[in-house]
Amino acid sequence: MTSQEEWNDFAQTYATVQQESRLPIEIDVVQYLAQRLPLKTLTVVDVAAGTGRYALPLTQAAQSVELIDWAENMLKLADQWLTAHDQTNYRLTSADWHTLPAKPRADLAFVSQLPTLTPADLPKLRAFGRRALVLNLQTQAASSLLTKMADALNTPTPTSPQADPARAMNVSDYLTTNHISYHTHDFHYTLPDQASVSDLLTNFDQPFSVREANQLAEKVTGTANANQMQTITRDYTYQVMIIPAGH
Repeated sequence: MTSQEEWNDFAQTYATVQQESRLPIEIDVVQYLAQRLPLKTLTVVDVAAGTGRYALPLTQAAQSVELIDWAENMLKLADQWLTAHDQTNYRLTSADWHTLPAKPRADLAFVSQLPTLTPADLPKLRAFGRRALVLNLQTQAASSLLTKMADALNTPTPTSPQADPARAMNVSDYLTTNHISYHTHDFHYTLPDQASVSDLLTNFDQPFSVREANQLAEKVTGTANANQMQTITRDYTYQVMIIPAGH
């Protein structure tokens, strides 16, 4: 999705997925920040805040939070989410952050899983925080069954735009090249799940006939039924970067 309209249309689905997630990443990230920084005395600007998944623990742990997102529907749902949890120390800003002045808006600038993030964005994002920029980058979203399918097809395991390890490497390379110190910490999660070969075929950029799907299922599961549900594991990795402000 690339347009404001698409993100507005996706807002309710996005909120549901976020709220039903079994990963405690938002809690773990904020607890980690509270260990590294005097978070309770700091203000935070949550850039591309979405429907408030990270804003909720941030409002509970920090002095105040500004949520910025260009999709008004996202912010409306974030407002409902925070209000439902009795949070009041926040404000909403509907804007494309790229168009905002490159000047401090809070003590910490926080950006989580922004799929369009590039090193070129870092100077402005660093300028938003008086003290530091915090990036939460997803670097892995692996499925044991998907990996087996890719091996059987002799093709690289597909990755999702949300969990691209190259994004974190590009940011690290930029910071190192520009002699900018930073601190990182990884969070790893493994969850059991159920999936079928048919469920995961759309991850590959090629068509499959029913016969081909069943043949693949037999190779990777021992059962020539692509619709047969399998017990699998899903592995997730997130890398948090704390980068000093660029003033």
